Amino acid sequence: MTLTDSNMDDLSKNLATITLEQEANTNISQASNYYELRGGTKTVNFARLEKGLLLFIYIHETTKDTLHMETLLWDRRLCINIVKYGDCSKSNHQFHYEHNSPYRQPNICAFWYTQSCTQQNKCRYSHEFQNLSQYHKYILNNTDNMICKLIRFIRNFAGHYIDSSITDKNDIQELHKEIVLLMVHLVHNLSPKRNNSIDHLNLFLEATTIKQLIPQDNLLEELEKPYNVPEVFFKSNINFTTYWYKHGMNKRSINFNQISNELKTFFNGIFVGFYEGRLKSRGASAAWD
Repeated sequence: MTLTDSNMDDLSKNLATITLEQEANTNISQASNYYELRGGTKTVNFARLEKGLLLFIYIHETTKDTLHMETLLWDRRLCINIVKYGDCSKSNHQFHYEHNSPYRQPNICAFWYTQSCTQQNKCRYSHEFQNLSQYHKYILNNTDNMICKLIRFIRNFAGHYIDSSITDKNDIQELHKEIVLLMVHLVHNLSPKRNNSIDHLNLFLEATTIKQLIPQDNLLEELEKPYNVPEVFFKSNINFTTYWYKHGMNKRSINFNQISNELKTFFNGIFVGFYEGRLKSRGASAAWD
């Protein structure tokens, strides 16, 4: 087929779009970026995860009661009648949804809340949570919500992971790296820290684990980018007895710079409490001024 000028213009536009998309994707980080300068020769065994896993068990167990009522809304576990009207004729036991919540939004789409609305932009009801700051103290946007889900995942992983369920060595290595980098991002964004320093990472995570990553300046630069997290990490019902993780699974991008100040301040206090109660008496120095 002979290409006309019009065809050439269309092709040039398509190529330009592809190029722009590729350039945009360089602003999204992923686990492999943090090891690329190390030549891939270092393995990440389970022992490299253990200090961080113990930390996040503490964090989850310390915060779950405080955050419970707010996570109910994001997990779609509230009774929609309570949310819309403030009343429901059925009890918790009859309806299997929580009724004890102050959150109210009369214009919310009940179908969207159950994640099944087919009207999309044509729907006359709201497809987003509104006025969250009137009812919630900590989880004020979807990034906050994702943070809480990822902390829950690490806690569940720590308690239920069975290494024999994933048999491929490459999958195991990639999983270990994904867990390490998830904990690195969470510690970096939720704990107090000094500017241009990774002392907080060495304090709360295994120092040898941090040494396996790219050099400090590269690491700090990379940590400022949105990060791709395996989609499965956001699920609350993972069956750890199955082959639940494989390299190349779908990922979801999270921009840690969008964490609300309220949630960050809350977790800052939790990390300080962990340091004061668990690390200071062992001679560890604080990683903040």
